[in-house]
Amino acid sequence: MFITTVLGFTVVLLISMAFFIHYLQVGLDSKSSVTVDPKPNEKF
Repeated sequence: MFITTVLGFTVVLLISMAFFIHYLQVGLDSKSSVTVDPKPNEKF
């Protein structure tokens, strides 16, 4: 019973970490930042 609980918790933790890392990789995609906010041509 104890091993099943530990293994189940570990699997849930690993899946949630994988989703979190995937979310960060998609959210921090640097290619899309140019289309949203292009680099200004002039400096101040």
